[in-house]
Amino acid sequence: AGGGAARRVFGRMKALYFENAPARYALYRAARTVHPFPNIGALSPVRYAEVPEPALPNGRWLLVRNIACGLCGTDIHFLLMDMSPRSFSAALPGVKRKYLGHEVVGEVIEAGPEAGDFRPGDRVVPRIDWPSCAQMEIAPPCARCAGGSYMLCENLGAGAVPEAVGGGFSPRMALHRSQPFRVPDALGNDAAVLLEPMACTVHGVLKAADALAPGARALVVGGGTIGLLTVAACRALAPGVEVFASVRHPAQARAAEALGARLLSGGGGLYARTAAATGARAVRGLFGNEIVLGGFDVVFDTVGGGESLGHSLRLARGGGTVVLLGINFSPAALDYSPVWARELRVTGVNCHGTERDGRSSFDVAAEVLTGLPELPGVLITHRFPMRDYRKAVRAFLNKRESGAIKIVLEH
Repeated sequence: AGGGAARRVFGRMKALYFENAPARYALYRAARTVHPFPNIGALSPVRYAEVPEPALPNGRWLLVRNIACGLCGTDIHFLLMDMSPRSFSAALPGVKRKYLGHEVVGEVIEAGPEAGDFRPGDRVVPRIDWPSCAQMEIAPPCARCAGGSYMLCENLGAGAVPEAVGGGFSPRMALHRSQPFRVPDALGNDAAVLLEPMACTVHGVLKAADALAPGARALVVGGGTIGLLTVAACRALAPGVEVFASVRHPAQARAAEALGARLLSGGGGLYARTAAATGARAVRGLFGNEIVLGGFDVVFDTVGGGESLGHSLRLARGGGTVVLLGINFSPAALDYSPVWARELRVTGVNCHGTERDGRSSFDVAAEVLTGLPELPGVLITHRFPMRDYRKAVRAFLNKRESGAIKIVLEH
């Protein structure tokens, strides 16, 4: 497409987004004390409203027609404004308007003349959901972006991002040439929706690769999409590891077992069950203070709350590894004494990036998904048309009754 085509506009479309407006945030948080999912119209920072359909900011961008988008826990945090102004993320220089929906598969319908080798008809998923040096076109890039860790960009706020309208919850969106990952032909659209969350989990599993030797025991805390994909990634990337799962709901338990995990079940509480599974010793001190001596070689916390991370630190063996995959925007009180008392290695994961072997997390994710064709059928439990996004959110928030795991919104 030439420069003239890059400026073509298609009219208006509905998009789900939030405005970075402190006054609206405060009002919305106050309204949540009355109703957990308030709808206060123009005063809310969260909107499902008409916006201009995207045009390409310059010749290095693409226009994508979205097909379907998964509903992620991070989307829920934004939708409910479930975030503290004291969190690290709240201090990051951001964009004025954040379009929601990043677990999306779409089809290229227009490509600028400098957009690389992408062509109309290519199926793509976006890799970078937040401004990085590439999108801001900063040269030379910061050290983190140069090393492939684009989610750790150190130039946030230092450059301007062109007005790029749309996200996965709008029918169309604009992407910079650095963002798209081409979906392999072997993957259908349902598998493609899982590419971004699978990229997050393989990034986390590969962070712990040194500790996942054959015969090791790993625990996945949480049975949502990220937890279950972590089970799948462990089985694919560390096949000699025994994987356990600690989940909350029956549907999650069935899915975890279908993916090859052993449920952390049996008599007693969490620490007694861990001791039974790993040959450790459960110890109970004063005031209900529970620990295990021994435990799992690796613990993946895919929930990300203060309670789940607190338990995860206590369920790892001495010298073990804890990987924090769950995202939470509200700081919590945490007993970090197990970190020094058991000499734990603790690391976090901010989505995806470039792995040690030089491949993108998405390349590894595509390989794992290709080898597990049954995975979409296990995880995708609910589908809604985009206009029914509120019903989708309610199903997400009431998983015990709905049995929801991965919810997909379709255009």
